[in-house]
Amino acid sequence: MRPFLWLPSGVVSSLDDLSASGSAPAQSNVSFSVNGKNSGHHHLTVAELADGKIIGDLRLVATADDVVVGGLQSLFGCAEPSNHYLLHRRRFRMSKYRRGTALLLGVPNSDNYYHWLLESLPRWKMLLEAGYTDYDYVLLHRKPPRFQDETLDRLTVPWEKRLRCKKYFVHQFERLVVPAMPFPLWQVTPWACEWVRSLFPEGNSGPEKIYLSRRGTRRRRLVNETELETQLAALGFACVQPEVLSVAEQAKLVGAARYVVAPHGAGLANLVFAPRGAKVIELLHPENQTPCYKHLALARGLHYTSLIGARARGLVSHNGQDAEFTIEIADVLRLLAGSG
Repeated sequence: MRPFLWLPSGVVSSLDDLSASGSAPAQSNVSFSVNGKNSGHHHLTVAELADGKIIGDLRLVATADDVVVGGLQSLFGCAEPSNHYLLHRRRFRMSKYRRGTALLLGVPNSDNYYHWLLESLPRWKMLLEAGYTDYDYVLLHRKPPRFQDETLDRLTVPWEKRLRCKKYFVHQFERLVVPAMPFPLWQVTPWACEWVRSLFPEGNSGPEKIYLSRRGTRRRRLVNETELETQLAALGFACVQPEVLSVAEQAKLVGAARYVVAPHGAGLANLVFAPRGAKVIELLHPENQTPCYKHLALARGLHYTSLIGARARGLVSHNGQDAEFTIEIADVLRLLAGSG
């Protein structure tokens, strides 16, 4: 394989725009069969692109003639597909063509627990409802986190059909099947929650009060976490590092919790398993207040509150979102006292 400079031949915002151009792919709208109702302006569409392409590690979907289609992959940091950074970055890539049917399951950043659990896995239900039960490949992010393989085992996806798309490739398939995102960026819908929950039907077991720690990460660490854990332990909280547990263990643990306190981070994706009515306090970095877990809590019928901390010392990125931060512990305790 010889490297070549891949460039898009055009960009459309949605499948509808592609259809208007005269190159309409086969499509199935599974909104009603998935959700029991129409999904408003966000259609749960599954498209089949003849000789369709994946650019890099699941970043972009393109047609055989290199038209990039928006609305099929979440485009982090840009509202318009034409502004996506990959469309303006000149990068040599290698081309790989495969015969057969490929199902796109992963999303960009699906090596992250939240993006995998809430954005990727629900697409499998869309694929099933559209009738794609016979396939040759399931397309995944290049990194193989343990939680992905655990959930793929639950979906009974054979190991030999799990294809991880590498960064410096243009991957082309005889039939590329692409479900739209299950909901708009950072929103969460009840049907997606119920689908994920259905994959882990085991009973719940664990303490009623849990704190989900971020001590295992180097980004957005809570500086005064040890002091917070001490105060919470005195109130009967168990302190847990979710990343050291299997998905099934996390589901059991959070499924039994009536109180969850945690800094903003992927571990809060486990709120999908929390029982209705559970009380949640999310501790937010002042420069990262992404509302995904608020929307997840609303979709699950949880009582959600957040506290915004203060930036501290530590590793700083170009936008400050990786810096360490602190939280007012007295405010956490006050919220817990008022939620009893």
